[in-house]
Order: sequence, then structure tokens, then C-alpha cells
Amino acid sequence: MREIPIKQAKAILKRALKGTTVQRICLLTKKKDRSLTIETRDGTLTLIEQGYVVATQIYRLPGGKAKHAVTTAFKREFPRSHRVYLS
Repeated sequence: MREIPIKQAKAILKRALKGTTVQRICLLTKKKDRSLTIETRDGTLTLIEQGYVVATQIYRLPGGKAKHAVTTAFKREFPRSHRVYLS
């Protein structure tokens, strides 16, 4: 795990939404009590939230709903963070 700035994390998420490769990106807070995991595989995106909200959602790629859901979840789980852990 490495700690990265929040702007770099947003850029990584945007790249993951555009790509067609199989990926799993997990972002965690400093205390590691909240996380956001994104898995892309076979044209689907699985969004797993653990923190303020505990939920698992599946979306089709490419799609505006998937991008909107990821940004909303990101803002909800990391509201005041400046740095996050990337796994």
C-alpha cells in the first residue's frame, strides 16, 4: 500500500472507468476504517463501499451512471481527506 494525494486518486479512478482491462483498485483512509473498492471486468464495474455506507453495486461500462456513482461514493467516503492509501 502506498499513500497518494486525493487528486491523483481521482485521476486513477477516471482512468479505471475508461479502461477495458481487468482491474481492482482499493482506496482506504488513513485509519483504514473506510474504503472504496472498484473492480472492472468484462464490461462491468463493481463498486464496493465500506464505511459510512456498506453497499455493493454493479454497473455496465461505459455509462454515465457508473461514473456518477463512483464520484458520489468517493465524496461520501473521503469528505475531508487530503491523502488516501492505494491498494
